[in-house]
Amino acid sequence: MLDALSSPQRVLDALERALSDTPPRDLPDLAVQGALSADSAALLIGENGKLVIRATAGLEIPPDAADPRSVAGRALADGSVVEASDTENARAVLAFPLQFGDELLGVLRVSSRTAWKFSDDEKRFLRAIATRAATLLAGDDPQARLRHTLRTFESLIEASPLPILSIDRNGFVQIWSRAAEEFFGWQRHEVVGKATPLGSHDLEEALRIRQEIDDGRVIRNQEVRWKRKDGTHLDLALSAAPLRDPAGAVSGSIAILVDITDRKQREEQAVRTARFREHFVGIVSHDLRNPLTAIVTSAQLLLRYGELPERQARVVARIAASADRMARMIDDLLDFARSRLGGEFPIHPRRIDLRQICGQTVEELEFAYTRQVKLEVHGDPWGDWDPDRMAQVISNLVGNAVRHSEGDVEVTLRGERDFVVLETHNRGTPIPREVLPHVFEPGRRGTDRSGGLGLGLFIVQQIVLAHGGSIEVSSSESDGTTFTVALPRKGRQKP
Repeated sequence: MLDALSSPQRVLDALERALSDTPPRDLPDLAVQGALSADSAALLIGENGKLVIRATAGLEIPPDAADPRSVAGRALADGSVVEASDTENARAVLAFPLQFGDELLGVLRVSSRTAWKFSDDEKRFLRAIATRAATLLAGDDPQARLRHTLRTFESLIEASPLPILSIDRNGFVQIWSRAAEEFFGWQRHEVVGKATPLGSHDLEEALRIRQEIDDGRVIRNQEVRWKRKDGTHLDLALSAAPLRDPAGAVSGSIAILVDITDRKQREEQAVRTARFREHFVGIVSHDLRNPLTAIVTSAQLLLRYGELPERQARVVARIAASADRMARMIDDLLDFARSRLGGEFPIHPRRIDLRQICGQTVEELEFAYTRQVKLEVHGDPWGDWDPDRMAQVISNLVGNAVRHSEGDVEVTLRGERDFVVLETHNRGTPIPREVLPHVFEPGRRGTDRSGGLGLGLFIVQQIVLAHGGSIEVSSSESDGTTFTVALPRKGRQKP
């Protein structure tokens, strides 16, 4: 179905055109405009026992649409409406015979490639268009055509699933559709000829809308809140157009509305959720970090100046290591929360030498794990990246490789024309085949059993994407595990 905010204007346009002297060739376009599921329409005229396509609108119709065995051909032969599914390059095809008196003049064919059937409201609308087409093709007298136009207009209003109403310049209701009865609770006889009961919660807004209509302007998708009979309020999107008298002066307005109450509630829920996330980030970044910093600092001071016996020193060292691991987990939680809140990681790119970042990070990891990491650099390693985030990427990938390798870990930095490629490779237990497609999802650990949150590779991927780059992984028993990161030298700039 079309976006709820675009459909009212389509139906409103169809109503305005139905009031005018619409030529037959424009009726397919009118059908596509008003029937929300329709994406193709055609007017086929009967000539010498055959159907000839005279006018089309929307998507292209198949060449055999005028064939005697087609849906339109059967409608002409039977003199009745024919509906079919999954045929003539469409999911739903509907054909209305154009009958004036006892004479069959042609067929109005409408199809949809997205919907499997047309709704009852759409069928009533299209039947009204077909009646209009038959009248025009028959060349009826002006008075009869006027009567048909008025009946068509009434049919369009009643067929619309959206509320349609008309108010004169004095604020009295002139038209109140069936859908308006269902939406607002007032029956037609309760409101027609009387002042509109739809009180707006914003008087200034109501006066501005009234002034725009009086000035002859069309209003599209104006958000309003109007009262129902039971006292509750609806959030609505209003589309309205002025009506004019024979002299051209504005005599009132016709409006169509769509209920956006659910959408507004979702928006409010999204705001509340965002506020909660901000509160969560604040708790993690402040209320958890501060005591953890005190633990780490105290443990380091004890190790450095406490002159502790060896057994006690091991206990304090374990406290410091656990606190350090918890700090990394908090950092991961913060990054994860920010990514869910803002959609992308915040980065601060500047001109850096990635070889220097790699060298420093690899040196720290070699010291921490007492393992050798082989680093090779080829070509130009300069580019515009966030140095802290790049260190985070390298530390995570190389750290994983060191923990899971059975031998030396290889890190390769390769400068290409527009990109710099970073590869980490290690031998050891490969990532299981069933896990490999999901390894960058939050909560996945691959073969890691270190007790982390499983956010490391997700965060790495988000950092790379924030720089406009890409990351891939391959892993097998024979070739080992390789992570490949491609970073554009001119990464996307982020505030």
